[in-house]
Amino acid sequence: MDKTLLIYKSKTGFTERYARWIAEELGCDLLPYGERNRADFTAYGTVIYGGYFHAGLISGLKWFKGKYPLLAGKRIVVFAVGAMPQDGPDVDKGLRQNFTGEEWEKTKVFYLQGGLRYDKMGKLDKFMMSAFAGHLKKTEGEDSEIYKMVTRSYDISGREWIKPLVEYCRK
Repeated sequence: MDKTLLIYKSKTGFTERYARWIAEELGCDLLPYGERNRADFTAYGTVIYGGYFHAGLISGLKWFKGKYPLLAGKRIVVFAVGAMPQDGPDVDKGLRQNFTGEEWEKTKVFYLQGGLRYDKMGKLDKFMMSAFAGHLKKTEGEDSEIYKMVTRSYDISGREWIKPLVEYCRK
């Protein structure tokens, strides 16, 4: 039961990139979220779920947490990809709000910094980001780092960010 399964949900490509890097490092099976119903959890000792942050929630996590009864006795790992830098002040709070206390205790959770890709966003997401940028412009000013970050596409992802997750899974 030392096999690992990684299921991921990606929208703009950052989560998929991390999922592929992790799968390469661990030699694990990789399953896109769209094929999640094919997952046979009985064959795995470790199950990893990766999703992106959207409006404070980890995408697809509700489905994954619904599978927790099937994961009893297995190592459960979740990673979330977001636009904030790895050491952002609200990262831990953002992660924890997605889990009950009991879920948090049975899950090893990691945050991986990604970025923003306006070219891959839908109209609603672009509209929401524009509104957020307008709010930041008023409250923080045009010269603030956070305002500058949300007004353009950027990529702060890196293979080095998967190292703690990979090391944990190899233990």
